[in-house]
Amino acid sequence: MNVFKKVLCVIILGSLLLGLSGCIPSNNNNNQNSSLLGKEITNPEGLKLISANVTNVVDGDTIDVMINNKEERVRLLLIDTPETKHPSKPVQPYGPDASEFTKKALLGKQVELEKDISERDRYGRILAYVWLDGKMHNEALIEKGLARVATFPPDIKYVDPFLDLQQQAQINGIGIWSLENYVKENGFTEQNSQVETNIGTSDLSCINKIKGNKNSKIFHLPDGAHYNDVADKNIVWFCTEEEAQTEGYRKSKN
Repeated sequence: MNVFKKVLCVIILGSLLLGLSGCIPSNNNNNQNSSLLGKEITNPEGLKLISANVTNVVDGDTIDVMINNKEERVRLLLIDTPETKHPSKPVQPYGPDASEFTKKALLGKQVELEKDISERDRYGRILAYVWLDGKMHNEALIEKGLARVATFPPDIKYVDPFLDLQQQAQINGIGIWSLENYVKENGFTEQNSQVETNIGTSDLSCINKIKGNKNSKIFHLPDGAHYNDVADKNIVWFCTEEEAQTEGYRKSKN
């Protein structure tokens, strides 16, 4: 009887120890966190980042990326760049410059996405700060005068440093701040015609002279025979022939 009791006690004690061990957290992946988007890695600075590959640049503040073999659209947080592809708005000054800047910086690169509070906007786009080689692209656009600060609480983690950069760009009168009364609190002033822009740097020499016709899907170079025949309401501006062809436009034969 005593032997039976001893065996029973050993079994009960072992079961208790196994149950307790399941409550002890593992330290094997203490630098990784689960996310609806993918695996978050905590970098040496303590930022939780998600790796992604940039497959397409939609606009200055919007990109497409691949995360875990799935393509996602990303809207850069806390900034707003002038429009280039809005369905009801014309191409706005410095919009193509912002788009070209983002394309040259990010297209084809592996970047890291940092979330704020919200994960997606009402359109299903991921909301993120985009990092490349330790530098944040959202900040770079503001610094170059290609974006304004746009706040949508609760996603305001970097609003103070962003506003400081914006103030400096305003003082220097670069990019969007070089046009009087162009930047408004809720966006940009509508323009009747495309304004040629050049912020004076070697990598931002895009002056929008390639004219596309939305109706015919044909684009015209400045020396083309029908360049001035395109009605203003049908004009879509491009920086390069490649950009026009990517959007489905073909080159005029004349």
